[in-house]
Amino acid sequence: MSIRRAVCLGMAAVTVSFGTALAQVNPQFVIGGEESEQLYDRISINAATARAIAEACEAIAVRNNSRVVVVILNPYGLVIHQHAMDGEGYVSINAAQQKAMTALRTRRPTVLLTNRNFEDRFTQTHMFGYDLTVQEGGLPIIVDGQLIGAIGVGGIPGAHRNATYDEDKCAYDAVVSVVGPQPPLPQNLEAEEWESRPGPATP
Repeated sequence: MSIRRAVCLGMAAVTVSFGTALAQVNPQFVIGGEESEQLYDRISINAATARAIAEACEAIAVRNNSRVVVVILNPYGLVIHQHAMDGEGYVSINAAQQKAMTALRTRRPTVLLTNRNFEDRFTQTHMFGYDLTVQEGGLPIIVDGQLIGAIGVGGIPGAHRNATYDEDKCAYDAVVSVVGPQPPLPQNLEAEEWESRPGPATP
């Protein structure tokens, strides 16, 4: 299968061709111009978009009187943006990195592996051999049918999670708010135990 990339000069789109299939990637969200020419790359999430997604996720955490770590990777696994809110440490930061990388490698939300592990506890051992995590909170970032990066969210204290706020939902809602609709977020089978939680108290 032939793979080629072409920049539509003078047009507000980047055309990526895979055989006979064409995808129009909105240039607002990917690197372009001299930067893309330097890297020979026109499908990677740009720094402004990565920062906006992280800030959106952090704003969601603040509204829930909570905190998060957000990691945004480009399609090659390189960190484009990473931020930990006050109070986060090594474990939460490392977990967010692993979630983003797992979503990037599998091209799927990490909650799918969370669900597999919920039903079969050997999944975690198996996935460890592939350097994948089974924690929810990692998502591929899709624009116009093209993966442009991945997000990992961690660090939300367990007591803060409820039916409307967890690491999956924070990541998903942040990405949707910045780049638009994403593939549906799978149900988290473990989240049923959170549904009765009222969430953090409002000061």
